[in-house]
Amino acid sequence: MRAKIASFGLAKSGQNAVTMHIKGTRGYIAPEYLSKRVVSTKMDVFSFGVVLLELISAGEVIDEEGKFLWARVDGILDGQEEGGKLREWMDGCLIEESCTLESVMRVMVVAIACLHKDPTRRLNMEEIVCALSRNDHDLVPFDVSVELHCPR
Repeated sequence: MRAKIASFGLAKSGQNAVTMHIKGTRGYIAPEYLSKRVVSTKMDVFSFGVVLLELISAGEVIDEEGKFLWARVDGILDGQEEGGKLREWMDGCLIEESCTLESVMRVMVVAIACLHKDPTRRLNMEEIVCALSRNDHDLVPFDVSVELHCPR
């Protein structure tokens, strides 16, 4: 997997603003900014969701056809009794490294929640950390629940 560096500091904390000067890779920028130029902290949540998708799939944020990675996840969790579509979509290295399908599915659920079309329905970062750290030692090697007051 190739390492990527990204900035999640685009949005002003707790404020909405109208701006014309955001720069970044289109695949990471939330659709509401592309259409209405509205900046919020939920843009950063969207970008984080895209990064989670990259980690799960080892896919490029924009494919050769110009399609966004986040646009290809629709229905990915349908029929998960056998791991179905998710197992086909995920990076084979995750299976080789003994990641459980349950762990990958949890990360995928969080990623999809970060990508919700309605920004007000996206998780906040505290909820994301809580969801990713919940009783799964192969996801987060330290306990952040005490500081964030995550329900266990």
